[in-house]
This record gives sequence, structure tokens and C-alpha cells, in this order.
Amino acid sequence: MPVDSNGVPFSGGHVVASGNLAGDLYANVMAEGTGRTLATRLYEYTDDPGMQDMLSYLIARDTMHQNQWLAALESLEDPVPVPASFPQEEENQEVNYSFMSTRRDPQSDPEAPWTQGAVPDSKGEFSYLAEQPGDGSGIPPEPDPSTYNIPEEEDG
Repeated sequence: MPVDSNGVPFSGGHVVASGNLAGDLYANVMAEGTGRTLATRLYEYTDDPGMQDMLSYLIARDTMHQNQWLAALESLEDPVPVPASFPQEEENQEVNYSFMSTRRDPQSDPEAPWTQGAVPDSKGEFSYLAEQPGDGSGIPPEPDPSTYNIPEEEDG
């Protein structure tokens, strides 16, 4: 029976699947990207040739794995949004492609790729909502400034 580095038998308990192949593949791309980021940071931090050799191997494998999962996603032919099986006409059509600002004070459209123009699934157009939806009753009060780091105004 296969075991891990501590001799614990493999049970498959670490395997996570959502039940949606496209969602799981996107999660795999994210995991490989995060792993590659960590490995490249460690590589840059060390000057040990043996460690750099091992990390360069892991970085290369993360390159392969990211491309593997992206190729698998391409083979699914239009898996977005995930899950693609839900009838889009049953979504709330007023907000399904709207970027909602989370600022307390309304801000003008930042004119970013996610606030205007065609969406990647080709089924709509991005839009921007500067104000929070609803009647405002759910907006909590301003937090106490002593509970988080607020940059001080510089004397100008």
C-alpha cells in the first residue's frame, strides 16, 4: 500500500472534488500557480545549489501542470460560467455581468476590463454599479479607526 513521507498509508482523504470538472480544473490551475509562486520565491531566497536544483524541478513541474489543466479546460468547450448547466435566463439579469463597487462613497467607473466591454463567455457585456444594491439598511457603520491600519495623511 502506498504511504506518505511519514509512513501514513494513502487513503485518498486529501483528494477534494466539487462534483464539477471545470470548477475543479480552475482550482487546480490556481493551486499550481500558488505552488509555483512559493517555489520561485524560495529559489530566489536560497543560494544552495542543491536546493535550487530541486526547486527548479518543482517550478518546471508546476509549469507543466498549469498548462495541463488549462488544456483540459479548453477541451471542455465553453465551461464558463461554472457550472455551465444552470439556465442563464434564470439568473438575475440585472447583476449577472455587473461589477459592484464596495466603496462606501460612490466612485466613477474605473474603466477596467471587468467593468466594461464583452465578457469572456461572450454572453453579455460588463457594466459598473457605483452604488450598493438595496436600500442601504444593511450597510454597517464606519469601523473604529483603532481596529485596523489607516494610513495617516501626509503633511503636504
